[in-house]
Amino acid sequence: MEVDFAFLADKAEAVNGKIYVVSGAIDTIWAPRVPAVHPYMSFVMRLLFSSAEVDRTHRVEIHLIDEDGRRMTTVGGDTRVERKPDLPRGWPQSFIAVLNFANLKFERFGDYSFEIVVNNSSMKSVKLRVSQHPQSPS
Repeated sequence: MEVDFAFLADKAEAVNGKIYVVSGAIDTIWAPRVPAVHPYMSFVMRLLFSSAEVDRTHRVEIHLIDEDGRRMTTVGGDTRVERKPDLPRGWPQSFIAVLNFANLKFERFGDYSFEIVVNNSSMKSVKLRVSQHPQSPS
């Protein structure tokens, strides 16, 4: 299994194997003060499973972690990746997920990460920083 891509967006949805994205590749949230509440954010990812990994159940989790390593939230669960009959021989099976977060609360400015964990193995980290807006008073 490999992570083909993962990123943050203002909004995204997956429909019929395609991903529709508004304002993708977010890596910074600008806020005048903390705690900062971000109204809406989408986490987008595509995983690729080899022939040996399909037709079985996998545990897929996304952990939002602060810079001290504390877990702020976890979403995910077990998913069964079924082989599509029309795939060419040896072609990896994709698994697309869009996870939407509403009103995420960040208690302080700093670095955060969305960690992709599959079958208890860390696969990828998508970084996010929450910074004070440059025009905001200190």
